[in-house]
Amino acid sequence: MSRFVLVSFAFLGWGFYELSGGADFEPPKRPEPVAKAEPAAETHQLARITSVAAPTQPVLTRRSAAAAPARPAADPNLRQRVAAQHLVSASAVLASTQTAFSSGSEAAPLQLASLDGGLAAITAAPASLAIEETASLPSAAPETYIDRRSIRASRVNMRQGPGTNYPVIMRLLGGEEVVVIEDSGTGWLHLRAPDKGIVGWIAASLVSKKRP
Repeated sequence: MSRFVLVSFAFLGWGFYELSGGADFEPPKRPEPVAKAEPAAETHQLARITSVAAPTQPVLTRRSAAAAPARPAADPNLRQRVAAQHLVSASAVLASTQTAFSSGSEAAPLQLASLDGGLAAITAAPASLAIEETASLPSAAPETYIDRRSIRASRVNMRQGPGTNYPVIMRLLGGEEVVVIEDSGTGWLHLRAPDKGIVGWIAASLVSKKRP
């Protein structure tokens, strides 16, 4: 069996040798390497560069100064005339105002006197004006009615609320005076003990009737 295997391998080797060309076999030649062409970097860089226009700045131009109108020279006489006109108009306004506010009395006369400098001044002559102030006196406020009563029973409990279920806060003796604050009509009076300064509730049947 081992011999058969060896003979088979030998036959296969001889067959491969003959199929590959035998003694006339020549290995194929390798292609020669070709140098790659380097891209023109400068060409690409020049193509990418674009011309950029420089930003222009606005030019500031000065406005032509407008010629100021010539100012006329000051005229003292004109100023005096204008001042005199204003004073006359002011005197008329003052006279009308004083006449309107004066009640039955004659208004003080206004005199216009000329000064040495050419100006006019107003001098009001003194006048006695009697001003009577009538202030209405406020009517006297009506007197506040105080409902004063007295305790009828010999000893009365003053409670915190209108009912026997409320706790007792103090006790009053017969004849002590109380001031009624409220009579709600429920049989209990809301009152205050003026001598002790305590406020509470007492049954109306234990307090005297309201005074006429």
